[in-house]
Amino acid sequence: MALKKFTEGSFIVKYATSHFTVGELVDVTLTTTIAPGDVTRIGTTWESVVELGRSWEMAISMNYDPANSAQSVMISAYVTGPASFSDLQFFEDGTGNHSGTALLTSAVVTKAVGSVDKFTATFKGDSTLGYT
Repeated sequence: MALKKFTEGSFIVKYATSHFTVGELVDVTLTTTIAPGDVTRIGTTWESVVELGRSWEMAISMNYDPANSAQSVMISAYVTGPASFSDLQFFEDGTGNHSGTALLTSAVVTKAVGSVDKFTATFKGDSTLGYT
């Protein structure tokens, strides 16, 4: 099995009417989930499930740069609101990207003595996750 190494990834957020590219990006984790509903008949040995719905989340990690507009926008949105982003675009390479609207659910700045400060943010999708 071959592992794919992405070397051109980027993350763009749209807030209000402007797009901002995240600087100092370290990694992005995209998690998609299908919620199962148990429809197993009583007395049956094996569980039977149906799909109830789908959801997605994105967590991004970057080196903290207070001068980066995208990082500033995310921190401001979390502190003063609104925390809804009308477009997130996660480019895994030069062409393919995942996109959707989402709510910023956490924003964390980690200050470290003697090493690079970190910024992490987590988004919960509130619509269909697209891929092109």
